[in-house]
Amino acid sequence: MTATSLTPALILRELAKMSVSEVEGVMGKLQVITAVKKGALKPTEARLLKVINATLPATERLNYRKLTTKRKNGTLTPVEHRELLRLSDEVETLHARRMQSVVKLAALRKVTVPEMMKRLGLPRLPPVHV
Repeated sequence: MTATSLTPALILRELAKMSVSEVEGVMGKLQVITAVKKGALKPTEARLLKVINATLPATERLNYRKLTTKRKNGTLTPVEHRELLRLSDEVETLHARRMQSVVKLAALRKVTVPEMMKRLGLPRLPPVHV
């Protein structure tokens, strides 16, 4: 598919086929693109937002969901378990980078981290009890 064959209607049809999390990922990326095009973002903010909106590739997200379901059902093979651990490490790395970038962006915009998360539409983190 070439860029000239893309139409808003085609893009919307394809979005309708995606899962909620995939659509949310696309929406975050669209917000960054829109802000950059409007000149509303400084390059540093754009880089931070790119990290904040980063996700696993679609095939890996699907595989991760399948493997977590198999783990819950107790049907995970040793090979699948290793793959799930690898993907879990990737998810944790993405999350850590995301949170570091949220903290930096909050500091740049002089707001609290919870406020920045709210503005970005990110879920609140549950309290940690030790």
